[in-house]
Amino acid sequence: CYHCKLNMKEGDPAVYAERAGYDKLWHPGCFICCTCGELLVDMIYFWKNGNLYCGRHYCDSERPRCAGCDELIFSNEYTLAEGQNWHLKHFCCFDCDCVLAGITYLTVNDKPVCKSCYVKNHAVV
Repeated sequence: CYHCKLNMKEGDPAVYAERAGYDKLWHPGCFICCTCGELLVDMIYFWKNGNLYCGRHYCDSERPRCAGCDELIFSNEYTLAEGQNWHLKHFCCFDCDCVLAGITYLTVNDKPVCKSCYVKNHAVV
């Protein structure tokens, strides 16, 4: 078995993945996504760099995912902030919803807020 490295016994069911090559077999329970462990036997699978992926995690390896809406970002313009990727329109102030891409912001309780909302709602007077 390509995953667990145990021998396949004669007569036991085995999974063969054409995209992985003719030399690889898996026990049905070992044919899983390398990221989340989802069982892929009856699912669409993806093979990349010697690993099996479910559809979600294969796409995550190809495109960034927006932290605001959890959708893939296909645009070439997006924001990387607070260690996460965001559609430009989804990186917003948590107080007033103004778009923060390209402007100065501060964080309050790990949430971004614009300067004016910070001064108005969070700064010590």
